[in-house]
Amino acid sequence: MRTIKYEDLYKLKSYILIDARSPKEFLDSPIPGAVNIPALLDDERVEVGTAYVRESTERAKEIGIERISKRLPEIFREINDLSKKYDKLIFYCARGGMRSSSLEAIFYALKYKTLKLDGGYKAYRNYIMEHLPEKNKNIKYVVLHGRTGVGKTKILEKLSERGYSVMDLEKIADHKGSFFGGLCEKKKQSQKRLESEIYEHLSKNNTGYVLVESESKRIGDVYLPEEIHNSILTGYHLIIDTSMENRVKIIMEDYAGAGKDELKSCLDKVGRYISKERYENYSKLLEEEKLSELSEILMEKYYDPLYDQSINKYTYEEEIKYNTVDEAADRVADFLLKNGFINKKL
Repeated sequence: MRTIKYEDLYKLKSYILIDARSPKEFLDSPIPGAVNIPALLDDERVEVGTAYVRESTERAKEIGIERISKRLPEIFREINDLSKKYDKLIFYCARGGMRSSSLEAIFYALKYKTLKLDGGYKAYRNYIMEHLPEKNKNIKYVVLHGRTGVGKTKILEKLSERGYSVMDLEKIADHKGSFFGGLCEKKKQSQKRLESEIYEHLSKNNTGYVLVESESKRIGDVYLPEEIHNSILTGYHLIIDTSMENRVKIIMEDYAGAGKDELKSCLDKVGRYISKERYENYSKLLEEEKLSELSEILMEKYYDPLYDQSINKYTYEEEIKYNTVDEAADRVADFLLKNGFINKKL
């Protein structure tokens, strides 16, 4: 069998990983950089699994081959296009079983340069979880702190645009961390995808440092790996601040796509921790679509007091009060230069 271990992929000059699992499996736990060309679609996978349990292995294989065969022309076109861009086509599925084996064998017979990922996604997953602590070991974390709406994410985005090493944990986690944190996020949260993307980022880091936003161990319904969370706690800490006017503007931009029902659902969660009178006041502001006013009062009366309870948990190397995001990014870059993280500003 023509197989390759995940750790040996780095020896190849030009390859593409082809995920033969169903679209739902791929969305939940992709290998970063892979493309999804499913041997079986979501409903077809369920059908094959049901036949395996209720009928027999042979019947499940028969149904699987029938379903794959119907889609072969479409699969061929997609893989043929990829073969023009990459030297090696590397197939994988959940455990390196029938789905990836079938597609690899078919395209090898058609004279394409193919391999199968040994052990499939499961082997990849075991590998990155074993090696994540090693990739993280010598990375210095520079952590941005600040109250809700202060613009930490926008500052990191600006620094990333300039070429600095940034790991946007909220983007990776598909959640902004508060009761409202899941609004306007396009993907469902996935622990496996989070860990894969963190590993991918660290494996490509050649700077020795990473800029991140201060996060608790839990972001929405996913959790930072222990070593990443510990590195944040023991990193270099900068505290960011700006005017309430700027904060409201940032919040309004971040949640511009949220509907009233979604906002109401999140506000109900806040309502569990405040008085009935305050909750009714906030609900009235939402109903009247006075969102700027609601944002400001939520930050002043709910989120800021919560943040202030933990603000003295760290010793801050620098306090950055800014008017524009560019100004804040300049200040962070100055800190990196002054403390030897970089040789020159980018």
